[in-house]
Amino acid sequence: MDTQIEFHVRGGRDVTTEALREYALRRLWFAVRRFKHRIHHLTVRLVDENGPRRGVDSRCTITAELAEGGQRFLEATSAWPFTAITLAAGRLSEALRRDADRHAVHRAGPVGTSPYKLDGDKRVS
Repeated sequence: MDTQIEFHVRGGRDVTTEALREYALRRLWFAVRRFKHRIHHLTVRLVDENGPRRGVDSRCTITAELAEGGQRFLEATSAWPFTAITLAAGRLSEALRRDADRHAVHRAGPVGTSPYKLDGDKRVS
């Protein structure tokens, strides 16, 4: 993947941090591979908000700096850090897909043209 990715983990052990990093890279690759030409830089932050107390406290935030100059910020919270990464990567993929659809050039004919002519309430071909 040509996109530069920064990965920050706060509140984890070294072994867990490396496993999360590998998982996040794989998830992000699957999420953005269709749109990699539109992404300049990704920053992933994973924070365990409650520390060792557990609960719904693992928050993953992804900041994507786009090649055309925009920025997308997405986050997901879950009890498990791997799930938070998966949810945030999915949200990033969906946001990039919506942006691509919004900017797509649709090749339809002029508005109001149809192969059928309307004659009152009857369709005539």
